[in-house]
Amino acid sequence: MPQTVKENNKPFTAVIISCILFGMIGIFVKDIKNMEVGSILFYRLFFGFAAILAYLAVTGKLEKLQLKQKKHYILLLGVLNTVTMFSYFSAIKHTSIPVAVLLLYTAPIYVTLLSPFILKERVTLRSMFALTLSLSGIVLAVDPAGLMGSPGSAGVQGSYIAGMFFGLLSGLSYGCSIMTVNYLKETYSAVEQMLWSTGVSLVLLLPFGISVPGPVLLDNLGMLIPFGVIATAFGSLLYLSGVAHIKAQTAAVLSLLEPVSSICFGCTVLGEPIQANTIGGCLFILAGAFLVGRSTPRRPRIISGKYFRGIQARLFQPFMPPRPGKL
Repeated sequence: MPQTVKENNKPFTAVIISCILFGMIGIFVKDIKNMEVGSILFYRLFFGFAAILAYLAVTGKLEKLQLKQKKHYILLLGVLNTVTMFSYFSAIKHTSIPVAVLLLYTAPIYVTLLSPFILKERVTLRSMFALTLSLSGIVLAVDPAGLMGSPGSAGVQGSYIAGMFFGLLSGLSYGCSIMTVNYLKETYSAVEQMLWSTGVSLVLLLPFGISVPGPVLLDNLGMLIPFGVIATAFGSLLYLSGVAHIKAQTAAVLSLLEPVSSICFGCTVLGEPIQANTIGGCLFILAGAFLVGRSTPRRPRIISGKYFRGIQARLFQPFMPPRPGKL
């Protein structure tokens, strides 16, 4: 019996550890010196890609990878993933880890807004309430003083605004990636999507990779290799192996540990200050993402004129005169 419980806990442990590893991304980005965002991203993907290929080759699963239908959407996924990471890393550089990761996790907002049109999903009261919570979190997390700037700090103000732009762009592209993955899941496995899209990203980022001077690359290898192998390859393999054995809504809730761990690492390891408004924004955005990821056994309520008329009838029925023919 204890052995069964231990086995059942393994997928949860794998997802939790992977989210903690993903939360360390900000530490690596901040500690890599004299390299542009595109170059950091290229070598992170390169070492991670090589480590995953080596793992698949050793386990005999490499020959199962096939490029099938919907190749254009694989290309799109690679482009979206590149835009997401490039924007996210840029937001970290220009603002702080807490603000950058919170703006990245605005992705459920865009999914909620766009999925009725792209995936033909219905809009529910739960999703609209989650959207409202997340939007409130953005307003709280974005520091108005940082946006306005202080007198004589035009450079700082411009950098902060640029960080806000990159952060919001990372959330938008991440949300589009989620919908693309959802569309491809019937054709490609998670590992196939990850590897093929990473290959596309490496091609797009190749000019950044070859532009790094040799001495600069050697000085940063001590951070780039662990960044790619541990925080990318090992974390991805743990996550994929874990989510395959737990419910989707459970995985969505556990994934919220990633932004929480990112904020904790930024504050404890890098000493980045965290404001009260950032904490409030974190709680609101995570609550919205929690509601989006949580399933309900009841049929979702569609927001429509008929629905609102039903509410109106229930509210005002006690004050209405009886219909003809009824006492």
